[in-house]
Amino acid sequence: MSQLLDLPEARRMLFNSTIFLFVFLPICMLGFGVAFRKWGLEVAWSWLAAASVFFYGWWNPAHIPLLLISVTSNFWLGRKLAQPDQGQHRWLLTAGVVVNLGLLAWYKYWHFIASNVASWLSLNWEGAALELPLGISFYTFHQLTYLLHCRAGRAEGTTFRHYLLYVTFFPQLIAGPIVRPMEMLPQLRERRAQAFRWEDLSIGFTLLSLGLFKKMVIADHVAQWVGPVFDQGSHLESISMLDAWVAVLAYTLQLYYDFSAYSDMALGLARVFGVNLPGNFYSPYKAQSIVDFWRRWHITLSLFLRDYLYIPLGGNRKGEFRRNVNLLVVMIIGGFWHGAGWTFGVWGLWHGAALLINHAWMKTSWSQKINGAFGAISSWGLTFLTIIIGWTFFRAHDLKGAFIILKGMAGFSGWEVPSAWLERMGFLQTLGFSGRSDWLVFESPWQVLQLLALLAATLCLPNAIQLASGSLTPSNHASLPLQPSRWRWQPNLGWACLTGLMLAVALLHLGRLSEFLYFQF
Repeated sequence: MSQLLDLPEARRMLFNSTIFLFVFLPICMLGFGVAFRKWGLEVAWSWLAAASVFFYGWWNPAHIPLLLISVTSNFWLGRKLAQPDQGQHRWLLTAGVVVNLGLLAWYKYWHFIASNVASWLSLNWEGAALELPLGISFYTFHQLTYLLHCRAGRAEGTTFRHYLLYVTFFPQLIAGPIVRPMEMLPQLRERRAQAFRWEDLSIGFTLLSLGLFKKMVIADHVAQWVGPVFDQGSHLESISMLDAWVAVLAYTLQLYYDFSAYSDMALGLARVFGVNLPGNFYSPYKAQSIVDFWRRWHITLSLFLRDYLYIPLGGNRKGEFRRNVNLLVVMIIGGFWHGAGWTFGVWGLWHGAALLINHAWMKTSWSQKINGAFGAISSWGLTFLTIIIGWTFFRAHDLKGAFIILKGMAGFSGWEVPSAWLERMGFLQTLGFSGRSDWLVFESPWQVLQLLALLAATLCLPNAIQLASGSLTPSNHASLPLQPSRWRWQPNLGWACLTGLMLAVALLHLGRLSEFLYFQF
């Protein structure tokens, strides 16, 4: 992540950057339209693939060869796997999986593994971490799914042009969603009468505007209360309860709106070009169980891990003990997929343990007795608490910092409030509270009210897929926990004004450029 932050602004073509919104996107659309009019859809797809590679190379041109070699070799391998099996498919598929995962492991995990081995052996080793190619975790998983689909005979007739676009399509190239071949490739073969359709442009730019607002106005605003606590956590003896809770709630909301924003913009930008990507985000903080949370958060990753790791390991077909082991292994691997650090592994283990407890609870008679409003509220509260404890490990730089923050949240570092409060409310001192004047992030009750109001809005308002229902059908809509909403986007003046207002407010923040959090994975 620090490597991205070190790049000059002109080299960071973020969806929320001036160069993307006012240079790359207009030129990309213009070229697509001209190519379609003069030479047809296939040439337009070629232009879009070339533009996507350019978009990727803008960050660091040195990573283009790796991307293109990976795409070319996997396409060739997929063609071999799509042919009748003459006894070679098993070895070809094994080679493809090993090479793809090997490259990912080399760039992402070798320094982590080597440094830990050196530490365990008490060796004096100080190697530098390799620069992680942007989006390698996502395009590696794209290509693994393609090979598996070819092996199963479900990707016949794919041209190199379509495959290159499938892997490099700029809306999803860097931070997902993880698109399966059959969710995109058939759309590229569909005939169309025009390059751009009005309904695609209208809903596409609405989602883009909504995402820009979420990212630039909400996520980046609460981000200011995250770093001072998490970046210093392991260097402090203790963290006050108010500081700890403000930072953790702020990060919980920052990550939600940051990832939600990217997911909305990916859907919208793809739809501008007439492509429906899978939904990747469906109001996860409304979940009333951890099982439900993973049906709503990073949906395409959850399905990938289920179909290509959990089920091949045996799933739940070999008894309850084996199922529990499989689930823990998959969640730990999912944790480490997010980053090469023990904090990510512990985060995956935490969620794996929570899933086991959730499944065990559902088998008890008590789970059927606790229902109604009390059951819904208590289930949501326990689920949300589990989630935010997990995010503490996810964001912390090391386990020591995470435990210091959790200790502060639990009140084990003391019960402190602003000194002025004790003067006005003497009973607080009687209850054991002490005064404090220096805070890391806590500012005032108004700040806490902002976070709580934002959380309430998150729980009450519909998500982008609900809003776009009837105008947008994600390619994985059958696997989404679809819920109807009274509010639905319509191509009318009211929605146009609201969209324009969100876009205008977001553009006022163009000077405050920040990466999307999932870019580091």
